[in-house]
Amino acid sequence: GHYGRGESATGLGVYFGVRECLKNEADMARIGMKPGLAGKTCIIQGFGNVGSFTAEFMERAGAKIIGLAEHNSAIFHPSGISVDDAKAYFRGNRTFEGMSGVQHIDPFDCLTRECDILVPAALERTVHLNNAHLLKAKVIAEAANGPLTPGGEKILLEKNVLIIPDIFLIAGGVTVSYFVWLRDLSHVRFGLLYKRFEVSGKQRL
Repeated sequence: GHYGRGESATGLGVYFGVRECLKNEADMARIGMKPGLAGKTCIIQGFGNVGSFTAEFMERAGAKIIGLAEHNSAIFHPSGISVDDAKAYFRGNRTFEGMSGVQHIDPFDCLTRECDILVPAALERTVHLNNAHLLKAKVIAEAANGPLTPGGEKILLEKNVLIIPDIFLIAGGVTVSYFVWLRDLSHVRFGLLYKRFEVSGKQRL
């Protein structure tokens, strides 16, 4: 393993990707949003490593996490949900059921609530031809592998939704995996591997 692998790497990559995309003034004007992540409302489907760390990093950047959905439960609060509280509760119960201070709603209903950013971070083919028209998010950030089907994507694009693709957003975890693989091949710790890379680069200069 390597630092971040299996923990925060992919979620951090999702956050960075969303943050950079929301800086694009032309794209934001097209969907009727102001640039920047601060103050944006966000709903996240899936609260495993990717979803929970994405929520944590986005909250730190000033986004308001208003909805969290898992396969067995979902919570919503228009004023925002404390990610730390949600993580602590979910870690101990493996469900959001019974958590106080929030609204308990159907997991799919959570995805259809109005928000600025929807992050599907659970299963593939979550949004498809038969339910895409129900989504009200302005931005969909694909943090799972293929959460949108081609039919669902077509409907969302026709609704002027900005879709940030999975191949871009989840590259953080893949990149860290590459360094783990490289290190394992070389049978050296990462620090030494990086030092070799630096020395080699300076020699070429």
